[in-house]
Amino acid sequence: MRTIILILAFAFAGLFAATPAQAQRRVPDAGMWGAGAAIGAAVPSDPSLDNGLQLTGNVEGYVTPRVSVRGQLGGASTDIVGRNFNGTVNPLFVTGNVVYNWEGGMLHPFVTGGIGMYRFSANESGAVKRSDTKAGVNLGGGIEYFFTRHATMTGELLYHKVDEFSTPLASFNDGSFWSFAIGAKAYFGR
Repeated sequence: MRTIILILAFAFAGLFAATPAQAQRRVPDAGMWGAGAAIGAAVPSDPSLDNGLQLTGNVEGYVTPRVSVRGQLGGASTDIVGRNFNGTVNPLFVTGNVVYNWEGGMLHPFVTGGIGMYRFSANESGAVKRSDTKAGVNLGGGIEYFFTRHATMTGELLYHKVDEFSTPLASFNDGSFWSFAIGAKAYFGR
């Protein structure tokens, strides 16, 4: 967990070391698209799962300068704790969201919400590997810092609401988790 905190601290420090964006044509704008990646922490709601590392990638298409549709692929690794066996649970998710952002010069705060599929793969102390797939919803927000006209640093907090899931040795009452990620995004199309 210390490694995750150090990575997030260095990424956050990069936000303030970047140069200001140049004021030109509006970015983002209708018809543009963006692609990004982020690293962060997953914090499961179930007390039998420990916090873990999360990686995400996304592609976003802009319907208007303020509204976009985003597809996101992400995965995390969490350890099983407090049970009479060891193992890991690795949620993999694919989500589709609507994102609304506000113009703020170099800073663009945003809110997002959508639906997704969550696949929980489990590897428990010598047991047969198994996965369980559940539908879920997510809601959150964040901020983008434009350090060039077409490149940003991002920070995002999401809550993923997912029902219980099963593994070979146990059932977990809550598949929900919080995720906090710092990343980068590039804009294309103008």
